Amino acid sequence: MAQCFEPNDNIIYDELHDVVPGNTTTVKGDPAVRQDVFGFYYKDSESATEEVTFIYRMRQVLANKATGTGESITSGDRLYYIVANNNVSATATGTAGTDHYFCGWAKKSATASETTVLMNFDGTRYDETL
Repeated sequence: MAQCFEPNDNIIYDELHDVVPGNTTTVKGDPAVRQDVFGFYYKDSESATEEVTFIYRMRQVLANKATGTGESITSGDRLYYIVANNNVSATATGTAGTDHYFCGWAKKSATASETTVLMNFDGTRYDETL
């Protein structure tokens, strides 16, 4: 996985403290699954043993979305992180918890030509489809 999420609100968020990434370093915004939650790393790490914060719920996040696909996102749409293209989409593809992860709702509409969407991020129910 690679960077997809950019915190847009540093006031209200829930996180796992002191997460050790393991066998790799992290990049701010990298999505991952830690234990039973889907989320993203809050900052870059300099080593695989450095402890970092892992965000699993945040009021506002700016997320990458696909362009050139004709997909528009409407405010209130459920959003899924799609592993194959490292973007969020209103359309789940493949298997929940493997090919896509439910990650929240669109806070603002985004046209097909826009590259990001403002969303409410919640990775606690990542394996839901409906």
